[in-house]
Amino acid sequence: MAKENTDLPHNLVAFVNDPVSEQVIAKVIQEKTIAYAEAKQGSCQDAVNFLKENRSPKVLIIDISDSELPLGDIAKLKEHSTPNMNIIVVGSRNDVGLFRDLMNIGVSDYLVKPLNTNIIKKAIDDANGIKVGSVVKTGKMIQFISSVGGAGATTAVSNVGWILANKHFKRSLVMDIDFLYGTANLMLDMKTENAYLDILESPDKIDDYFVETVLRKHGNRLYYLGGLVDLVRGVNVDIDAFEAMLDIIKRQFNYILIDSQREISSINRLCMDKVDAFIIMIEMSVASAQNTARLLEYLNTTQAKKKVLIVANKVGFSSSGALPKESFEQVIDRKIDYIMPVDENIALAAANIGQPVAASGGSLAMALEDITDDILGKRDNASIMKELEERQGWTLDRIQDEAGNILQKIKNVLGD
Repeated sequence: MAKENTDLPHNLVAFVNDPVSEQVIAKVIQEKTIAYAEAKQGSCQDAVNFLKENRSPKVLIIDISDSELPLGDIAKLKEHSTPNMNIIVVGSRNDVGLFRDLMNIGVSDYLVKPLNTNIIKKAIDDANGIKVGSVVKTGKMIQFISSVGGAGATTAVSNVGWILANKHFKRSLVMDIDFLYGTANLMLDMKTENAYLDILESPDKIDDYFVETVLRKHGNRLYYLGGLVDLVRGVNVDIDAFEAMLDIIKRQFNYILIDSQREISSINRLCMDKVDAFIIMIEMSVASAQNTARLLEYLNTTQAKKKVLIVANKVGFSSSGALPKESFEQVIDRKIDYIMPVDENIALAAANIGQPVAASGGSLAMALEDITDDILGKRDNASIMKELEERQGWTLDRIQDEAGNILQKIKNVLGD
Protein backbone atom coordinates (compact mmCIF):
# COMPACT_ATOMS: atom_id res chain seq x y z
CA MET A 1 0.00 0.00 0.00
CA ALA A 2 1.47 3.36 -1.02
CA LYS A 3 1.88 5.90 1.74
CA GLU A 4 -0.15 9.07 1.51
CA ASN A 5 1.58 12.04 -0.07
CA THR A 6 1.12 15.02 2.24
CA ASP A 7 2.82 17.41 -0.15
CA LEU A 8 -0.45 18.75 -1.49
CA PRO A 9 -0.90 22.25 -2.93
CA HIS A 10 -2.90 25.14 -1.51
CA ASN A 11 -6.35 25.47 -3.00
CA LEU A 12 -6.03 29.26 -3.06
CA VAL A 13 -3.41 31.88 -2.19
CA ALA A 14 -3.90 35.64 -2.59
CA PHE A 15 -1.33 38.46 -2.58
CA VAL A 16 -2.90 41.94 -2.55
CA ASN A 17 -1.45 45.35 -1.67
CA ASP A 18 -4.14 46.78 0.61
CA PRO A 19 -5.87 45.56 3.79
CA VAL A 20 -9.41 46.05 2.43
CA SER A 21 -8.86 43.65 -0.50
CA GLU A 22 -7.17 41.21 1.86
CA GLN A 23 -10.21 41.25 4.17
CA VAL A 24 -12.66 40.74 1.29
CA ILE A 25 -10.77 37.69 0.01
CA ALA A 26 -10.37 36.30 3.54
CA LYS A 27 -14.14 36.62 4.01
CA VAL A 28 -14.74 34.70 0.75
CA ILE A 29 -12.38 31.95 1.91
CA GLN A 30 -14.35 31.68 5.15
CA GLU A 31 -17.79 31.78 3.54
CA LYS A 32 -16.87 29.19 0.88
CA THR A 33 -15.01 27.13 3.52
CA ILE A 34 -12.00 26.75 1.20
CA ALA A 35 -9.43 24.52 2.88
CA TYR A 36 -5.69 25.19 2.49
CA ALA A 37 -6.27 28.81 1.49
CA GLU A 38 -4.90 32.14 2.69
CA ALA A 39 -4.94 35.82 1.82
CA LYS A 40 -2.06 38.15 2.65
CA GLN A 41 -0.65 41.53 1.74
CA GLY A 42 2.18 41.31 -0.75
CA SER A 43 3.51 42.04 -4.24
CA CYS A 44 4.22 40.04 -7.39
CA GLN A 45 7.74 39.43 -6.09
CA ASP A 46 6.33 38.04 -2.85
CA ALA A 47 4.21 35.67 -4.94
CA VAL A 48 7.29 34.58 -6.93
CA ASN A 49 9.17 33.90 -3.68
CA PHE A 50 6.21 31.86 -2.44
CA LEU A 51 6.16 29.78 -5.64
CA LYS A 52 9.89 29.10 -5.36
CA GLU A 53 9.40 27.52 -1.94
CA ASN A 54 5.95 25.93 -2.28
CA ARG A 55 3.88 23.96 -4.73
CA SER A 56 1.74 26.07 -7.00
CA PRO A 57 -1.76 26.63 -5.60
CA LYS A 58 -4.77 25.69 -7.69
CA VAL A 59 -5.77 29.37 -7.77
CA LEU A 60 -3.49 32.38 -7.28
CA ILE A 61 -4.97 35.86 -6.84
CA ILE A 62 -2.35 38.54 -7.52
CA ASP A 63 -2.55 42.33 -7.25
CA ILE A 64 -0.78 44.30 -10.01
CA SER A 65 -1.87 47.78 -8.86
CA ASP A 66 1.74 48.77 -8.09
CA SER A 67 3.31 46.94 -11.02
CA GLU A 68 5.17 49.01 -13.64
CA LEU A 69 5.27 46.10 -16.10
CA PRO A 70 2.21 43.96 -15.26
CA LEU A 71 2.51 41.60 -18.24
CA GLY A 72 6.16 40.95 -17.44
CA ASP A 73 5.36 40.30 -13.79
CA ILE A 74 2.61 37.83 -14.68
CA ALA A 75 4.92 36.10 -17.16
CA LYS A 76 7.50 35.74 -14.36
CA LEU A 77 4.85 34.19 -12.10
CA LYS A 78 3.94 31.70 -14.81
CA GLU A 79 7.61 30.74 -15.17
CA HIS A 80 7.63 29.59 -11.55
CA SER A 81 4.24 27.88 -11.52
CA THR A 82 2.84 24.60 -12.73
CA PRO A 83 0.67 24.61 -15.90
CA ASN A 84 -2.57 23.90 -14.03
CA MET A 85 -2.35 26.95 -11.72
CA ASN A 86 -5.13 29.45 -12.47
CA ILE A 87 -4.30 33.15 -12.06
CA ILE A 88 -6.84 35.81 -11.12
CA VAL A 89 -5.38 39.30 -11.49
CA VAL A 90 -6.54 42.27 -9.42
CA GLY A 91 -5.77 45.85 -10.42
CA SER A 92 -6.83 49.47 -10.14
CA ARG A 93 -7.02 50.23 -13.91
CA ASN A 94 -10.26 49.73 -15.81
CA ASP A 95 -8.39 49.06 -19.05
CA VAL A 96 -9.87 46.88 -21.81
CA GLY A 97 -6.49 46.61 -23.55
CA LEU A 98 -4.81 45.34 -20.39
CA PHE A 99 -7.67 42.87 -19.84
CA ARG A 100 -7.23 41.43 -23.34
CA ASP A 101 -3.44 41.21 -22.97
CA LEU A 102 -3.82 39.34 -19.68
CA MET A 103 -6.33 36.93 -21.19
CA ASN A 104 -3.96 36.30 -24.11
CA ILE A 105 -1.18 35.15 -21.77
CA GLY A 106 -3.45 32.72 -19.95
CA VAL A 107 -4.90 34.66 -17.00
CA SER A 108 -8.32 33.40 -15.82
CA ASP A 109 -9.81 36.81 -14.97
CA TYR A 110 -8.99 40.46 -14.33
CA LEU A 111 -10.88 42.23 -11.52
CA VAL A 112 -10.88 45.98 -10.96
CA LYS A 113 -10.86 47.36 -7.41
CA PRO A 114 -12.72 47.90 -5.18
CA LEU A 115 -13.44 44.20 -4.73
CA ASN A 116 -16.58 42.64 -3.32
CA THR A 117 -17.33 39.10 -2.21
CA ASN A 118 -19.70 38.24 -5.09
CA ILE A 119 -17.13 39.17 -7.76
CA ILE A 120 -14.39 37.19 -6.01
CA LYS A 121 -16.63 34.14 -5.56
CA LYS A 122 -17.58 34.09 -9.24
CA ALA A 123 -13.95 34.51 -10.36
CA ILE A 124 -12.84 31.61 -8.16
CA ASP A 125 -15.68 29.38 -9.39
CA ASP A 126 -14.83 30.22 -13.02
CA ALA A 127 -11.12 29.55 -12.43
CA ASN A 128 -11.85 26.15 -10.89
CA GLY A 129 -14.26 25.21 -13.68
CA ILE A 130 -13.44 24.31 -17.27
CA LYS A 131 -14.89 26.81 -19.68
CA VAL A 132 -16.20 25.69 -23.06
CA GLY A 133 -13.52 26.11 -25.71
CA SER A 134 -10.73 26.69 -23.18
CA VAL A 135 -7.33 25.08 -23.73
CA VAL A 136 -6.03 22.83 -20.95
CA LYS A 137 -2.62 24.08 -19.84
CA THR A 138 0.04 21.37 -19.78
CA GLY A 139 3.76 21.04 -19.14
CA LYS A 140 6.44 20.09 -21.63
CA MET A 141 7.29 16.42 -22.06
CA ILE A 142 10.74 15.32 -23.31
CA GLN A 143 11.63 11.75 -24.23
CA PHE A 144 15.24 10.53 -23.88
CA ILE A 145 16.26 7.59 -26.08
CA SER A 146 19.56 5.67 -26.03
CA SER A 147 20.81 4.61 -29.44
CA VAL A 148 22.68 1.71 -27.79
CA GLY A 149 22.83 0.35 -24.26
CA GLY A 150 24.90 2.54 -21.97
CA ALA A 151 24.67 5.65 -24.14
CA GLY A 152 23.55 7.69 -21.14
CA ALA A 153 19.81 8.37 -21.42
CA THR A 154 19.25 7.59 -17.74
CA THR A 155 22.14 9.82 -16.68
CA ALA A 156 20.84 12.68 -18.84
CA VAL A 157 17.21 12.30 -17.71
CA SER A 158 18.10 12.31 -14.01
CA ASN A 159 20.51 15.22 -14.21
CA VAL A 160 18.45 17.45 -16.49
CA GLY A 161 15.52 16.88 -14.14
CA TRP A 162 17.69 17.86 -11.16
CA ILE A 163 18.90 21.05 -12.91
CA LEU A 164 15.38 22.08 -13.91
CA ALA A 165 14.14 21.62 -10.34
CA ASN A 166 17.07 23.02 -8.39
CA LYS A 167 18.47 25.74 -10.64
CA HIS A 168 15.39 26.88 -12.58
CA PHE A 169 12.64 26.28 -9.97
CA LYS A 170 10.60 24.09 -12.34
CA ARG A 171 8.38 21.36 -10.91
CA SER A 172 9.85 18.38 -12.76
CA LEU A 173 9.20 14.66 -13.01
CA VAL A 174 11.67 11.94 -14.00
CA MET A 175 9.55 9.11 -15.38
CA ASP A 176 11.09 5.69 -16.05
CA ILE A 177 9.00 3.53 -18.39
CA ASP A 178 11.48 0.65 -18.52
CA PHE A 179 9.63 -1.69 -16.15
CA LEU A 180 12.13 -4.54 -16.60
CA TYR A 181 15.56 -2.94 -16.22
CA GLY A 182 15.04 0.75 -15.44
CA THR A 183 17.71 2.36 -13.24
CA ALA A 184 16.64 6.02 -13.03
CA ASN A 185 15.72 5.43 -9.38
CA LEU A 186 19.34 4.54 -8.57
CA MET A 187 20.58 7.81 -10.06
CA LEU A 188 18.30 9.68 -7.65
CA ASP A 189 18.63 7.26 -4.71
CA MET A 190 14.88 6.58 -4.82
CA LYS A 191 12.72 3.49 -4.31
CA THR A 192 10.47 2.19 -7.07
CA GLU A 193 6.74 2.09 -6.34
CA ASN A 194 4.70 -1.09 -6.87
CA ALA A 195 1.43 0.86 -6.65
CA TYR A 196 2.50 2.62 -9.85
CA LEU A 197 2.39 -0.69 -11.72
CA ASP A 198 -0.96 -1.55 -10.12
CA ILE A 199 -2.66 1.52 -11.57
CA LEU A 200 -1.25 0.77 -15.03
CA GLU A 201 -3.30 -2.43 -15.00
CA SER A 202 -6.48 -0.75 -13.69
CA PRO A 203 -7.97 2.23 -15.57
CA ASP A 204 -10.59 2.74 -12.84
CA LYS A 205 -7.85 3.71 -10.34
CA ILE A 206 -6.59 6.64 -12.38
CA ASP A 207 -7.30 10.05 -10.87
CA ASP A 208 -5.29 13.07 -9.71
CA TYR A 209 -5.14 11.96 -6.09
CA PHE A 210 -4.05 8.38 -6.74
CA VAL A 211 -1.31 9.52 -9.10
CA GLU A 212 -0.09 11.85 -6.33
CA THR A 213 0.29 8.89 -3.95
CA VAL A 214 2.72 7.00 -6.20
CA LEU A 215 5.08 9.91 -6.83
CA ARG A 216 8.39 9.81 -4.96
CA LYS A 217 9.92 13.15 -3.99
CA HIS A 218 13.58 14.12 -4.45
CA GLY A 219 14.14 17.56 -2.92
CA ASN A 220 11.76 20.46 -3.22
CA ARG A 221 10.64 20.30 -6.87
CA LEU A 222 11.94 17.05 -8.35
CA TYR A 223 9.83 13.88 -8.40
CA TYR A 224 10.36 10.34 -9.62
CA LEU A 225 7.84 7.87 -11.05
CA GLY A 226 8.82 4.33 -11.89
CA GLY A 227 8.39 0.66 -11.03
CA LEU A 228 10.15 -2.65 -11.61
CA VAL A 229 8.06 -5.73 -12.37
CA ASP A 230 8.75 -9.28 -11.35
CA LEU A 231 10.66 -10.76 -14.29
CA VAL A 232 8.51 -13.91 -14.21
CA ARG A 233 5.12 -12.22 -13.81
CA GLY A 234 5.74 -9.23 -16.05
CA VAL A 235 3.14 -6.47 -16.30
CA ASN A 236 0.03 -6.15 -18.47
CA VAL A 237 -0.20 -2.40 -18.98
CA ASP A 238 -3.60 -1.04 -19.93
CA ILE A 239 -2.77 1.53 -22.61
CA ASP A 240 -5.85 3.63 -21.76
CA ALA A 241 -4.78 3.76 -18.10
CA PHE A 242 -1.27 4.79 -19.11
CA GLU A 243 -2.59 7.57 -21.36
CA ALA A 244 -4.91 8.85 -18.63
CA MET A 245 -1.94 8.99 -16.24
CA LEU A 246 0.15 10.92 -18.78
CA ASP A 247 -2.65 13.46 -19.21
CA ILE A 248 -2.84 13.98 -15.44
CA ILE A 249 0.89 14.48 -14.88
CA LYS A 250 1.17 16.86 -17.84
CA ARG A 251 -1.15 19.20 -15.93
CA GLN A 252 0.78 18.81 -12.68
CA PHE A 253 4.37 19.39 -13.84
CA ASN A 254 6.30 21.98 -15.81
CA TYR A 255 8.57 19.31 -17.27
CA ILE A 256 8.19 15.54 -17.59
CA LEU A 257 11.39 13.75 -18.62
CA ILE A 258 10.89 10.20 -19.88
CA ASP A 259 13.55 7.50 -19.73
CA SER A 260 12.47 5.19 -22.57
CA GLN A 261 12.22 1.51 -23.13
CA ARG A 262 14.62 0.30 -25.79
CA GLU A 263 11.96 -1.41 -27.92
CA ILE A 264 9.28 0.50 -29.86
CA SER A 265 6.42 -0.87 -27.74
CA SER A 266 2.85 0.42 -27.55
CA ILE A 267 3.83 2.44 -24.45
CA ASN A 268 6.83 3.94 -26.24
CA ARG A 269 4.70 4.83 -29.26
CA LEU A 270 2.11 6.53 -27.05
CA CYS A 271 4.85 8.54 -25.31
CA MET A 272 6.28 9.54 -28.68
CA ASP A 273 2.86 10.81 -29.75
CA LYS A 274 2.48 12.80 -26.50
CA VAL A 275 5.94 14.32 -26.06
CA ASP A 276 7.08 17.71 -27.32
CA ALA A 277 10.69 16.82 -28.16
CA PHE A 278 13.23 13.99 -28.27
CA ILE A 279 16.81 13.71 -27.09
CA ILE A 280 18.76 10.85 -28.66
CA MET A 281 21.81 9.84 -26.64
CA ILE A 282 24.67 8.43 -28.70
CA GLU A 283 28.16 7.07 -28.31
CA MET A 284 30.76 7.39 -31.05
CA SER A 285 30.50 3.83 -32.38
CA VAL A 286 29.40 2.21 -35.63
CA ALA A 287 26.47 0.48 -33.90
CA SER A 288 25.29 3.76 -32.38
CA ALA A 289 25.56 5.55 -35.73
CA GLN A 290 23.51 2.84 -37.45
CA ASN A 291 20.80 2.87 -34.78
CA THR A 292 20.69 6.67 -34.64
CA ALA A 293 20.17 6.89 -38.39
CA ARG A 294 17.28 4.41 -38.10
CA LEU A 295 15.77 6.29 -35.16
CA LEU A 296 15.93 9.59 -37.02
CA GLU A 297 14.25 8.02 -40.04
CA TYR A 298 11.50 6.62 -37.79
CA LEU A 299 10.94 9.95 -36.01
CA ASN A 300 10.98 11.85 -39.29
CA THR A 301 8.21 9.57 -40.54
CA THR A 302 6.05 9.43 -37.41
CA GLN A 303 6.88 12.67 -35.52
CA ALA A 304 8.09 14.93 -38.31
CA LYS A 305 7.33 18.32 -36.71
CA LYS A 306 8.92 17.66 -33.31
CA LYS A 307 12.32 18.85 -32.16
CA VAL A 308 15.12 16.27 -31.97
CA LEU A 309 18.48 16.83 -30.26
CA ILE A 310 21.47 14.55 -30.73
CA VAL A 311 23.74 14.34 -27.66
CA ALA A 312 27.08 12.51 -27.80
CA ASN A 313 28.05 10.98 -24.46
CA LYS A 314 31.46 9.83 -23.14
CA VAL A 315 33.31 11.84 -25.76
CA GLY A 316 37.04 11.48 -25.14
CA PHE A 317 36.74 7.88 -23.96
CA SER A 318 39.58 5.90 -25.52
CA SER A 319 38.26 3.21 -27.86
CA SER A 320 39.74 1.67 -30.98
CA GLY A 321 36.28 1.43 -32.54
CA ALA A 322 35.29 5.09 -31.98
CA LEU A 323 34.14 7.04 -35.04
CA PRO A 324 35.35 10.58 -35.70
CA LYS A 325 32.63 13.18 -35.19
CA GLU A 326 32.55 14.06 -38.90
CA SER A 327 32.11 10.42 -39.92
CA PHE A 328 29.28 9.92 -37.43
CA GLU A 329 27.50 13.04 -38.69
CA GLN A 330 27.89 11.82 -42.26
CA VAL A 331 26.17 8.53 -41.38
CA ILE A 332 23.21 10.21 -39.66
CA ASP A 333 23.11 13.08 -42.20
CA ARG A 334 22.94 15.84 -39.56
CA LYS A 335 25.02 17.60 -36.93
CA ILE A 336 25.52 16.45 -33.35
CA ASP A 337 23.97 19.11 -31.12
CA TYR A 338 25.78 18.61 -27.80
CA ILE A 339 28.81 16.76 -26.48
CA MET A 340 29.06 15.32 -22.97
CA PRO A 341 32.75 14.77 -22.17
CA VAL A 342 33.82 11.58 -20.43
CA ASP A 343 34.30 11.97 -16.67
CA GLU A 344 34.17 8.41 -15.38
CA ASN A 345 35.30 9.18 -11.82
CA ILE A 346 32.62 11.79 -11.14
CA ALA A 347 29.89 9.85 -12.97
CA LEU A 348 30.62 6.57 -11.13
CA ALA A 349 30.94 8.21 -7.73
CA ALA A 350 27.71 10.13 -8.24
CA ALA A 351 25.80 7.04 -9.40
CA ASN A 352 27.02 4.97 -6.44
CA ILE A 353 25.68 7.45 -3.88
CA GLY A 354 22.55 8.46 -5.81
CA GLN A 355 23.90 11.99 -6.26
CA PRO A 356 23.25 13.75 -9.61
CA VAL A 357 26.41 14.54 -11.59
CA ALA A 358 25.07 18.05 -12.15
CA ALA A 359 25.48 18.77 -8.43
CA SER A 360 29.21 18.02 -8.58
CA GLY A 361 30.30 20.68 -11.06
CA GLY A 362 32.91 20.19 -13.78
CA SER A 363 32.78 19.92 -17.58
CA LEU A 364 30.14 17.18 -17.62
CA ALA A 365 27.81 19.23 -15.43
CA MET A 366 28.32 22.26 -17.70
CA ALA A 367 27.33 20.19 -20.76
CA LEU A 368 24.17 19.02 -18.98
CA GLU A 369 23.31 22.63 -18.12
CA ASP A 370 23.69 23.57 -21.81
CA ILE A 371 21.23 20.82 -22.77
CA THR A 372 18.82 22.04 -20.08
CA ASP A 373 19.08 25.61 -21.38
CA ASP A 374 18.12 24.34 -24.84
CA ILE A 375 15.05 22.59 -23.41
CA LEU A 376 14.12 25.87 -21.69
CA GLY A 377 14.58 27.80 -24.94
CA LYS A 378 17.52 29.85 -23.64
CA ARG A 379 20.14 28.49 -25.98
CA ASP A 380 18.11 29.51 -29.01
CA ASN A 381 17.97 33.14 -27.86
CA ALA A 382 21.71 33.22 -27.25
CA SER A 383 22.37 31.76 -30.69
CA ILE A 384 20.18 34.40 -32.34
CA MET A 385 22.04 37.22 -30.57
CA LYS A 386 25.40 35.76 -31.52
CA GLU A 387 24.31 35.38 -35.14
CA LEU A 388 23.14 39.01 -35.27
CA GLU A 389 26.49 40.12 -33.89
CA GLU A 390 28.44 38.07 -36.42
CA ARG A 391 26.28 38.87 -39.47
CA GLN A 392 25.67 42.57 -38.94
CA GLY A 393 28.62 43.56 -36.79
CA TRP A 394 26.31 44.38 -33.88
CA THR A 395 27.77 44.24 -30.40
CA LEU A 396 25.81 42.97 -27.41
CA ASP A 397 25.45 46.59 -26.20
CA ARG A 398 23.98 47.58 -29.58
CA ILE A 399 21.44 44.74 -29.43
CA GLN A 400 20.42 45.72 -25.90
CA ASP A 401 20.07 49.38 -26.95
CA GLU A 402 17.84 48.40 -29.88
CA ALA A 403 15.72 46.21 -27.59
CA GLY A 404 15.38 49.15 -25.18
CA ASN A 405 14.23 51.43 -28.00
CA ILE A 406 11.58 48.91 -29.09
CA LEU A 407 10.34 48.53 -25.50
CA GLN A 408 10.04 52.30 -25.11
CA LYS A 409 8.00 52.52 -28.32
CA ILE A 410 5.65 49.82 -27.01
CA LYS A 411 5.24 51.74 -23.74
CA ASN A 412 4.44 54.93 -25.64
CA VAL A 413 1.72 53.15 -27.62
CA LEU A 414 0.20 51.48 -24.56
CA GLY A 415 0.53 54.61 -22.44
CA ASP A 416 2.38 52.80 -19.62
